Amino acid sequence: MKKTSILCILVIAFALTSNSQQYQLLNPGFEQWDGNNTSEPTHWNTFSSSDGSYASLASSNHHYRRAGGRPGTSGSYYLTVYTTSIFGIKANGNMTTGCVHAGAMSATSSENYNYTKRSSSEHSQPFTATPDSMYVWVSFYAADASSVAQVSVTIHGNNDFRTPNDESNATLYKGKALAYVTRTTSSATQSNWQLQKVPFTYTGSSSANYILVNISSNIIPGGGAANDSISIDDIQFIYSAWLNSLKVDNTPIAGFSKGRFNYSVAVTDTAALSTATVQAVTEVSDAHVNTERTRIDDSTAMVTVTVTAEDGVTVKTYHVTLTVSPNGGTSGIDNAQPALTKAFPNPTTGILNVKAEGMVRICDLQGRTLLSFTCHESATIDISHLPNGIYLLSTEEKTVRIIKQ
Repeated sequence: MKKTSILCILVIAFALTSNSQQYQLLNPGFEQWDGNNTSEPTHWNTFSSSDGSYASLASSNHHYRRAGGRPGTSGSYYLTVYTTSIFGIKANGNMTTGCVHAGAMSATSSENYNYTKRSSSEHSQPFTATPDSMYVWVSFYAADASSVAQVSVTIHGNNDFRTPNDESNATLYKGKALAYVTRTTSSATQSNWQLQKVPFTYTGSSSANYILVNISSNIIPGGGAANDSISIDDIQFIYSAWLNSLKVDNTPIAGFSKGRFNYSVAVTDTAALSTATVQAVTEVSDAHVNTERTRIDDSTAMVTVTVTAEDGVTVKTYHVTLTVSPNGGTSGIDNAQPALTKAFPNPTTGILNVKAEGMVRICDLQGRTLLSFTCHESATIDISHLPNGIYLLSTEEKTVRIIKQ
């Protein structure tokens, strides 16, 4: 049985007492471990704690605790799982918040799966939230450039959900997020970290009761090659506090963009400073909106729209200034935040911090897209794999030159 320190138990007990709702995974950055560098990460499980008729033969772990972590980390460790090969039979690295069931010798047998084992608190994680996306840092080495590793998340009902066996049964789950990880480095001794942002899709009909997370060094059971390895750090669930639209008395504010937080709207008369209704439509249904109105002077009022996400932590604040105008009616926006605020350090040796909103592209000087990603406020990307030189980083509204050296 896995052992958890008394201190860890007290911390978890306090967390559950102070906030009964869990919005993130337990030990998402792999900082806590049950022992040495080949033990299991706390709240995570692999072959050594597996069950099934072949559990004793599958008890050899395929993972390490590594010192360090992704760019900008404040943590001490990260996780690496790797593929092994014995007499030509490959066994993928496998880590799960549930339990590994080893029921057959063949890697492709339906008797081999990971599952939420509700009867064991060490092999199950209750979870009733509905995050909007998953951020996860990965570095993946594979001998074959076509190999693909994965990080899969399933929020499911009050059942012992099995992966992959139950993946197609929509009555058993509520939502999923799946990160397919292609090779980030061609060197087994060199890490090349990338931040993947993956949306959750809620297509199941089940309630949300538990969460099952699985990490594998190959999406194909028994696929890849010996020593293929995927490193993981800091799995984070993101909850939306964005708006999709703002209206004043049912008229959309011209030029609205969810990444812009300051607007100015002209109204017909002084009375409208108190009576004009500001309506906010959130990006997701589980966000909460609070609206407050402050009279600035005889001709101006400020309406502050505060959007709080499901987790109660993520907050966005929008401001609508109402000003009496002789022409009346709603009009455009003022002092809107620019879509691209900053990209730094510049020059960079590899890690680039971007503050932007929307689709961001990195192109060469010929205009060919080398990398693209969606950014909400900020993102950290690794361009160390690009040759030294000048590149263009652009959004819809602005382009800047980036120097890689």
